[in-house]
Amino acid sequence: MVVAVLVVAACAGGPAPEPDPLGPEPPTSAKPEAVWTYLKEASYRDYWKPESTPKPGIHRSRPPHGPLIRNYVNEIADGSRPLGRQALPAGSVIVLENFTNEPTLHAIDVMVKIAGHRQATRDWAFLRFSPSGGIRITDREAYRKAKTGNRGCVYCHGRTPETDFLLQPRLPPLN
Repeated sequence: MVVAVLVVAACAGGPAPEPDPLGPEPPTSAKPEAVWTYLKEASYRDYWKPESTPKPGIHRSRPPHGPLIRNYVNEIADGSRPLGRQALPAGSVIVLENFTNEPTLHAIDVMVKIAGHRQATRDWAFLRFSPSGGIRITDREAYRKAKTGNRGCVYCHGRTPETDFLLQPRLPPLN
């Protein structure tokens, strides 16, 4: 009887399995739910590389991002280093965490490259989430803001086609 109780207790209360370090398949849709689920399942903070390998961590930034930022890239984007040298392949995902000066995380910006998504953005989708995963800006909204008001994610990133829409002064131009 005691052995049966111990076996049941061990099965019920054991540690959770480790997430797959290679992560789930990247999203094939710009739907916010699909992108956020991918980020959660990928455990990007634990497994992804920092965007800047020479200087990882929190960096100073400027609007429209927070005064402090931290970037991550998934395995697909990481395999295309140096970022911005050539167009990143479909499945590339870049996360930019926006912090206040304290630093407190206040928004999560995501660029997802989805094959066939939108020619005008070279297949990049742009989204902004709250730290809890609520959608603040959908890809459709980001694209609309660029087309109707010359503002927002797509507008600014669209001015850097030579680095595949990546805004980073240390990136060399595409060949």
